[in-house]
This record gives sequence, C-alpha cells and structure tokens, in this order.
Amino acid sequence: MKTVFLMAIMMFSVSAFSAWNEVECTGQVDGKSLSVEVEQAFPNGSYFKQAHLTVEENGAQTTHDFTVNTRTTPGFSRVTYLSGGLRLEVDFWPDQRPRWGWTYRGSVQSSILGNQYIQGLNCRFPNAF
Repeated sequence: MKTVFLMAIMMFSVSAFSAWNEVECTGQVDGKSLSVEVEQAFPNGSYFKQAHLTVEENGAQTTHDFTVNTRTTPGFSRVTYLSGGLRLEVDFWPDQRPRWGWTYRGSVQSSILGNQYIQGLNCRFPNAF
C-alpha cells in the first residue's frame, strides 16, 4: 500500500511542474522546419509567457527562447504574441475563441529568421475547450 501511495505522489509532483502549451505552430520555409510553442502563463494571471522557436535545417536543430506578451484583437478573432525578437500571430476566424482539435493559420516574424515574415503555419491550441 505504501508503494502505491508513494508512486501516486511522485507522479502528481512531476506533472505539477510540467509546462502546458497554450499554442503550438509548425511550418516549413526555404528548406527549414519551424516550430513555435508558447507555454501557458504561471501563475495564471501573469502577463508574460515563455515562447520557444525551434529551427531545423540540414539535420541541425536550434531552439531560441523568448519572453512574450499576449495581445488579442477583439472582433477580429486574432491573438498576437510579441517580444523583442519574435512576433507570432494566430488567426482563429471564424471562431470567437480557439477550439480544441482545430488547426488555425499563423504567421511568424523573428530576428532569428532574418526578420522574414513567414505565413502558412499550422497552429493549434492543445488545451482549448
């Protein structure tokens, strides 16, 4: 009985510190694979979130971290994540808010990518309702 109780506590404590992604976007440009993930804020009322831009080219993978702010555009069904070197914009029209299981259009601009404006990302909100 002690073993079961100990295993349950260990599993809960590990999952309590894991980061949940608010949005995940993937795409391709000029032979590069892009992945952008924005973690949900912790604590819940925090203004700042962590974003990770992963670029894979010729088998080499590099990840860059950013601290972003969120800006929503009411009436236009769009959310923008901004920082000094990253701008991720996700358009979830025709929905008023993102829905679980749906894929939306996104675009990214980053100093890591030479400030090139890249459209056509596939974005999803894995924890949306």
